[in-house]
Amino acid sequence: MTFTVSDSFAQEAQTINLITNKNSYMPGDVVVLNGTVNGQPGQLVAIQVKDSTGNLILIRTIQTDQNGNFVLQFKIPTTATSGNFNIMASARINGFIVTQTKTMTATVPEFGQIAMPIFAISIISVMLIFAFSKKVQHYHKLNF
Repeated sequence: MTFTVSDSFAQEAQTINLITNKNSYMPGDVVVLNGTVNGQPGQLVAIQVKDSTGNLILIRTIQTDQNGNFVLQFKIPTTATSGNFNIMASARINGFIVTQTKTMTATVPEFGQIAMPIFAISIISVMLIFAFSKKVQHYHKLNF
């Protein structure tokens, strides 16, 4: 008895590979998403990105190059909250929908981006008040 394998079953498994330039991002950072659809030049790929609360922040359709590669850049919103962002890429390959997901993390500083300037102004204000109060005390000692 002889068995044969048709070309459709012998093909390489169709997958989408996703890589980001970092694993963790701050609000305002640019994410560079690189992807590959194995063996699929000129393939359309649907990309969706959801923030840590599940809100859709990006939806794009991009086309792979002659090698099946694609690159997409997007910015983490300045209003982002800390947590996991989910990237989902989908493509129709040989009549089947192939989907891949990737999770990345957004980290928001505990007091936000304006905390350091406010902290510095507070320290300077305390120093000025302290210095002024010393002058007032010295003036009262001399005049009373």
